[in-house]
Amino acid sequence: MRNPVLAIVFAAAVGYGFFGPGNKPVAIPEAAPGASPTAPRPVKENVVAYYTGDKAMQNAKAKGRSTLPRFHKLMAAGTPGTYTVKFPLTQNGATEHIWMQLVGFSDGHFVGLLADEPVNGNQYKMGDRMTVAEADVEDWMIRNGGEVYGGYTVRQAFADMPKEQAAKYGIAFKD
Repeated sequence: MRNPVLAIVFAAAVGYGFFGPGNKPVAIPEAAPGASPTAPRPVKENVVAYYTGDKAMQNAKAKGRSTLPRFHKLMAAGTPGTYTVKFPLTQNGATEHIWMQLVGFSDGHFVGLLADEPVNGNQYKMGDRMTVAEADVEDWMIRNGGEVYGGYTVRQAFADMPKEQAAKYGIAFKD
C-alpha cells in the first residue's frame, strides 16, 4: 500500500490546467460554491491542483527550499524514516509538483524513485528512477510512522482541507 502523504501531488501550470494519462487534458473541477476562483481543487485522491499564484503554497515551497540544510543534517545524523523530496516534473508542456523517494544523494543531486503516478502525461510512471538537482527541490520530508520532519507543502495542503479530512492522515509534524 502506498503512503498517502507521499502521494499528495500538487499540480500547477500557468493558472490551472495540465494533461492526464494518455496526454489528454485532466479536467480541473470548478471552484466550490462561494470559494475563490483560484482556490485549491481536488483532482483525484491525493492530487490537488493549486493556482500557480497561490501565495500560501509559494511560501510553503520557499520554506522547503530554505530548510534544505536541515534536511541534510537530519540525513547525515541517520534520522530514521523514509526520505523524500518534491520537485517540478514537466511533460507535455505542463508541470506538476511530485514527490520522489530517495535512494541517494551525490554531487548536488538527489536520486530516487517517483512516489506517485504523474497526472499530466504518460512519459513517466510511479517507481521510475529520477535524478533531481538540489536547486530544483521545492520541499523535503522524512516520515517515520506518523511523525514527519519538513513537508511544508503538505502542511499547507492540510491547512487547506477540512480538518476532519486532514486528521485522517494521523500526521504529527516536527521541526
